[in-house]
Amino acid sequence: MNDLLLKAIIGTLTTEESEQLRLWREADEANERLYQRAMDSAYLEGEYRRRQGVDTARPLAAMQARVALHRQRRQLTWWRAAAAVAAVVAIGSLSYAYMKGAHVREASSQIVAGSMRATLQMMDGDTPVLALPVGEGATADQPISADGLLNELRTARSAAQSSPKEPDTPTPTLSLITPRGGEFRITLEDGTEVWLNAQSQLVYPEHFAQSERRVRVSGEAYFHVARNEQQPFIVEADGQTLRVLGTEFNVRSYAEDADVQTTLVSGSIALQPIGAGDAQLLLTPGHQAVFSKTEHDIQVHSVDTEVATSWKDGKFVFENQTLEQIMLTLARWYDFTYDFADRRAAQTVFMGRIPRYADFADVIAILESSGGLHLKVDRQHVSIASK
Repeated sequence: MNDLLLKAIIGTLTTEESEQLRLWREADEANERLYQRAMDSAYLEGEYRRRQGVDTARPLAAMQARVALHRQRRQLTWWRAAAAVAAVVAIGSLSYAYMKGAHVREASSQIVAGSMRATLQMMDGDTPVLALPVGEGATADQPISADGLLNELRTARSAAQSSPKEPDTPTPTLSLITPRGGEFRITLEDGTEVWLNAQSQLVYPEHFAQSERRVRVSGEAYFHVARNEQQPFIVEADGQTLRVLGTEFNVRSYAEDADVQTTLVSGSIALQPIGAGDAQLLLTPGHQAVFSKTEHDIQVHSVDTEVATSWKDGKFVFENQTLEQIMLTLARWYDFTYDFADRRAAQTVFMGRIPRYADFADVIAILESSGGLHLKVDRQHVSIASK
């Protein structure tokens, strides 16, 4: 019906399609209201402005040539046609999705979006000796300082001083861990900001060495490194090191991932597989390096950096990802388990975006209305099948 409404707007309906659209309009009053709105250019322009969360770039580009052919016939300027196309997508997908979400809202009420929370550990080698939950009540808008977290940990350490397992370590190694359904934002002692995605870990020292600033990361993290040419910032991630002076980049390396993806937003990065000697690869902005954990080789290609970094800005952007990849990402953030009743559904490819803090019922409705899917929720578990 999106296609038919769009053709009605630009005047390309065939006789058969006009009859199909008429029958659909007469079948339900809600359909007729939707049709009237779709034909109201003022309403469509308002909808376009309100629904900036909808990724309309691709459908607009695809329709631009066709709209140009019918511009004189319909006396539509391009910006008005663009608003119309975007609004049809918005009405046909999001509005319908949100109405559909009402039917599954109760079933999915136990599945909620993640929040700012993590656990800070003091380490003795690779063994945690003291753990402290942190981040309760914090927001992603404001990072928490490493010094503040360390003071909290020291207070907890003093309270537990009688424990024989508590070491007297003047410069401890610290480990910040986010759970499933958690995220965290921290400012290290040098001013570097780090965003940790769900189910991730950042290992860092209480104080950096004079010659370098070295940390270790697993899961996914976004770094905004404070520039210091005399003290390079080094990130270790699953078999490779990233050497930077001052830059912004995203690193993704979950345990189940076959590779490490490093996406550079600004500045430059020198990538070096551990044990590769002096060999290194220089990455430039707008590019992503994919390092194979098994083959230890690196492939580089240009990317839309928003796809890799959007999670820290409150949205998921999916670019040619299978439903299996998307569900893995959503399950990590919303903290649920899932299975595919139909393995074919797992390979369905999606493009678009979903608000990171949306109600899970709305996420389900968006997926169901976009990909011919049916998602059944039972407490913390989701079953996915093709319709």
